[in-house]
Amino acid sequence: MNKIALRTAVASVVIAPVMLVGAGTATAAPTVTAGGKGEISIAVPAGESWNCFALDSNFGFKAGVGKIGGFASGSNVTVFCFGSVAPFFFTGSVKVT
Repeated sequence: MNKIALRTAVASVVIAPVMLVGAGTATAAPTVTAGGKGEISIAVPAGESWNCFALDSNFGFKAGVGKIGGFASGSNVTVFCFGSVAPFFFTGSVKVT
C-alpha cells in the first residue's frame, strides 16, 4: 500500500464519525509550522477543541497539539486534525528541519 493511499484511508476513518456528531462552526482551522530540529508546531484556535495526528514520511506517528518532536530530520510531516464543529477536519503538511 502506498503512502498516499494509507494517509487517505486514515483521514476517511477519522473524518466520517466526526461529521456525524459535530455541530456549530469553528472560528478557524489549526495551523501547522516547522519547529526546531525534528519538531513541528500545531496551533489550534483559542477556545476550540481539536485532536491532531501527525505522520512523517518514515511512518513515524505522533498525536497531540502544540510542539511535537521526534520526527526524522528532513522528513515531510502530514497532519490530520478533527474537531466537533465545522469545518470538522483539517489537513496540512510541513517539511521538518
